[in-house]
Amino acid sequence: MWYWLVPFTQAGLFALLLLLGVQMFRLSREGVLVHATGDEQTHAPGRNENQAAKASNSRYRTELFTQLHILAALQERECRSKGLDRPEMTTIVGSCAAAWLYGAGCALCDESDRHSKTLAGLVAHIVSRKTGIDRVEALSVIDELTASGVHLACFRGGLDGARHWREHNHVPGQSGLCELIAGHTFI
Repeated sequence: MWYWLVPFTQAGLFALLLLLGVQMFRLSREGVLVHATGDEQTHAPGRNENQAAKASNSRYRTELFTQLHILAALQERECRSKGLDRPEMTTIVGSCAAAWLYGAGCALCDESDRHSKTLAGLVAHIVSRKTGIDRVEALSVIDELTASGVHLACFRGGLDGARHWREHNHVPGQSGLCELIAGHTFI
């Protein structure tokens, strides 16, 4: 009975290899392949430039969303380990997290996207899921960032922390959300 396993596995692998070849041929005939030279991209003649821009923008937003989720999870874990996850602190931690993550988003995105409504909406979505505060509240913190010294300090900490994280894969303590909350609020 077991002696049939090897030929069936080989036949399955051959079928997958054949399917891969057919798909590659089909994609090359449609002109979907992107040829990259340095920083600029040139597309095959059959490709619609508008579709290419949408795909690139979508990939960029997904990458930014992923990076912000990672940073939010790291800061959430740090706050939880230091006891800042109590229910009575949800509003303080959530509003400071919105300012911190918005600063991190500004550091990680392109210059043209900094301080945009899209970035603010992305940050508000992540913060509302991670901390439990309302999206509208998170957006109001972002809109009125300079009205509060605590939120402004968290924003600057997010900028510095994300820049450092991008190069060294960790956020230094003085730029971390937990340290900023403890140093700038009365808790």
